[in-house]
Amino acid sequence: MLRIDQGSVTIDGLDVTKLSYVDLRSRINVVPQDPFLMPGTLRFNIDPFQTVTDEEIIRALEKVGLWNAIQTDGGLDKSMEMASWSVGQRQLLCLARAIVRKSKILILDEATSRLVATED
Repeated sequence: MLRIDQGSVTIDGLDVTKLSYVDLRSRINVVPQDPFLMPGTLRFNIDPFQTVTDEEIIRALEKVGLWNAIQTDGGLDKSMEMASWSVGQRQLLCLARAIVRKSKILILDEATSRLVATED
């Protein structure tokens, strides 16, 4: 996000130019077209700040349809191997991360552009 040099931006009546960038970024969640995941475990990628329970992570993964595959493949503590995940699956992981963060503002940047519908 860029610094605002003139004018103002208000969200829920609060002038965001008065907030620190750290505080502002912590309140906004973005699910990008090109999913951003980090080296580490699935748990770390869904909840990097360790603020939610395993049950909340699992619920989010169930909502996006990935929990069964993750559970079968080693669970939340399995290391992320980027090559084994499709771009659509990585987008779903980012969506699960957004679900557990519970930010009031969610920005979707073509977040479903690479998802493929499947029949279950």
